[in-house]
Amino acid sequence: MAKERRTIEPNFHLRVSLSIIYFLGTWPPHASKYRILYRLYTVCSFIFLLGILLAAEIANVFANWGDMSKILAFATILMTNSIHASKVIVLLCRQERIQTLLDIANGPAFSRHDKKYQDLLMRYTWKGIFHHAAYQSFGAIAVFCWGITPITDLIAGRSRQLPMDGWYPYNVTRTPVFEITAAHQGIAIIIACFHNVALDTLVTGLITVACCQLAILERNIISIDNEKSMQSDKDQSFNLVEGKILSYRQLKQCAVHSNMIFLFTREIQDIFSTIIFFQFLSNCIIICLIAYNVTQMKVYIPAVLIGLVTYMCCMTYQIFIFCWHGNELHLHSVRIATAAYSSNWFSNTKRFTRSLQIMMIRAHRPFTLSAGNIMLLSLDTFVEILRMSYSIFTVLQGSTI
Repeated sequence: MAKERRTIEPNFHLRVSLSIIYFLGTWPPHASKYRILYRLYTVCSFIFLLGILLAAEIANVFANWGDMSKILAFATILMTNSIHASKVIVLLCRQERIQTLLDIANGPAFSRHDKKYQDLLMRYTWKGIFHHAAYQSFGAIAVFCWGITPITDLIAGRSRQLPMDGWYPYNVTRTPVFEITAAHQGIAIIIACFHNVALDTLVTGLITVACCQLAILERNIISIDNEKSMQSDKDQSFNLVEGKILSYRQLKQCAVHSNMIFLFTREIQDIFSTIIFFQFLSNCIIICLIAYNVTQMKVYIPAVLIGLVTYMCCMTYQIFIFCWHGNELHLHSVRIATAAYSSNWFSNTKRFTRSLQIMMIRAHRPFTLSAGNIMLLSLDTFVEILRMSYSIFTVLQGSTI
């Protein structure tokens, strides 16, 4: 593992998410002669992955208007696709601002290629890859179980059923339209799953970059003047005056670095805050609806049951990664104040200590991210959302008794 950590590229987790987004048509290249063709590909990709499914699901709502049990049965996938479509719109409309964040994350200001911080850069890159893999695993199992529903029905001798409910202007039980529609739904939900996970991990990956930079800032603050004091013990000719001046310059660099991280996190907040809030709101409803649908099943088909349970786990993990990363950002920023105490401040100048106090005062207002400026991204929020989902589930369960 140590060898792998030395060879992996810093911020590789961001490149993984961007590659998926690019190849699925939602990251148009800048200043390219193929930009217009790529835009056409974007439209076709969106229609194939989400447009047709959303149209069929919305039409199905009107076709079953008044039958609440049927609407609740397919409302989960409708909300998931609606939020997914909203993310795509946000990504396309704010691509330049997101690209600026990526340029900062991969630029010299964030010490991406500084060997002194290689261990921190590798550690946080592996964290980003781990969350992407875990999140993708839940989603892949769920959509695979849905995608093979027509095959399992055929093997078990049951009536034909599409992977997802929807209204189509033709008889979907006939051959070959059933096979074509089922193939489209199966392929579309699998590819859309990879795309949706990539969109979420792009956001959490940027938060991971901010956490990594806070860890680098913490190390830099601790090391101020400590290295020079060790050198002075070995070399009595070391100029202490120049050392104090250098320490003050290092502190100024730390202050500039801290301000850059703050602006970086504020931009993440401004770009993604609203869509994260609607993601939390929809997932809260989706989790309780899935639990309700499972309790209402009269015939437990293994593929469908496994798909629903893993889909619920996927929706839960989707909330968790946002809350966990927001919580980590808060904890990392709090540690900056403690790092100030660990530096060699007591043997430095008054100007240095006053400046350090200012940084400590700023650190006592930790960096936080919120969903729609309503709820903080924290583990406490994650628990509250699960409690709310359970409360809605008990209300639905009680209404059917």
